[in-house]
Amino acid sequence: MTQDRGMDGRSAVRAPFPPRSRRRWALAGGAVAAWLVLYLIVGSWFSATLLLMAFAAAAAIAVVFLRSMGVTRDHPWIRQLASRPWRDGQSVLRVAMNHLPDVFVVAPSGALFAPNAVEIQLNPADLASLCDRIELGVVTASASEFYEELVIRHRARFATQEPAEVYVTAGEWVPRGSYRLRQGRPEPAPDEREFAYAVPRYADADADVDEWQWREPGPDLTAVPDLTAVDAPAVVDAPAVVDAGTPTVMEKAVPRVPVLRLITGDLVAQTRMTGAEAGRGPVDLVLPNVSTISRKHARFAFTDGQWRVTNLGMNGLTVNGTLAETEQPLSDGDTIRWGSRPDAVVSRVEIG
Repeated sequence: MTQDRGMDGRSAVRAPFPPRSRRRWALAGGAVAAWLVLYLIVGSWFSATLLLMAFAAAAAIAVVFLRSMGVTRDHPWIRQLASRPWRDGQSVLRVAMNHLPDVFVVAPSGALFAPNAVEIQLNPADLASLCDRIELGVVTASASEFYEELVIRHRARFATQEPAEVYVTAGEWVPRGSYRLRQGRPEPAPDEREFAYAVPRYADADADVDEWQWREPGPDLTAVPDLTAVDAPAVVDAPAVVDAGTPTVMEKAVPRVPVLRLITGDLVAQTRMTGAEAGRGPVDLVLPNVSTISRKHARFAFTDGQWRVTNLGMNGLTVNGTLAETEQPLSDGDTIRWGSRPDAVVSRVEIG
């Protein structure tokens, strides 16, 4: 019997756990753990409770004092404490995408609704490192498709009939290695006249600037000259008109990311998320738990209209019998041997 595993095969709950409730439970768990430690130290539940209340009061006073001094969560000191420098942009995006159900809304009737537009804010440095490895147009297309799958998986309903869109943008006040989720489309700065989309705002200044063009609305649009032009993501030929409020922008559609499946015996792992990792550990594409497969053995990325694999494991991997020393392109029907030994596990690749 075939068993779906990996990111697209994980079990799902009907309604996500609200992030505020998670924080409250985490705080309660920390308080209980602190009380147990104090109880083991002093040997009295009454003394442990008094000490815990004293520590809590001191912490509350410290928070009030810091806020009165203007030290909030956006302060550079707090951002530095909250940063996770060991994460790169791709790792942060993967964590953020797995938490997209946090933006779902539970109606009084119990129905679960999903906003049609979601913004993922990353630290500018994390977004820059992500764009160095993957085209941002591919990232947004992959994230939007994965968001649609999450909505179906949680049996939620979209708030409107508009297509689902996930925007990946830079947030100046987001710490390194962290992210912020926001319902709705990104809002442009008051002094900017550009479409609130991540690629134009953070595009390379040296890139060609002939793809996107603004026009002022008026009785005769053909008589109004272009105002600005910015770089756009990898595109296909069919243009689509996107309503961004008062101005009108012509956006060319990004390519659809096909499903990548790894069929290993009776185990099937699949994903549409570019940058997905495969191995026998806590990864997106779960492989058999054998010694020749590393916990994180390979990374799969969709770039230039093609899936590619990069080896991450110590045992190496081969594609169609050829050792993959660098990033290797994949085609439907290719075989991947997880290790250099002749008896290593083999997976068949299916794309589409």
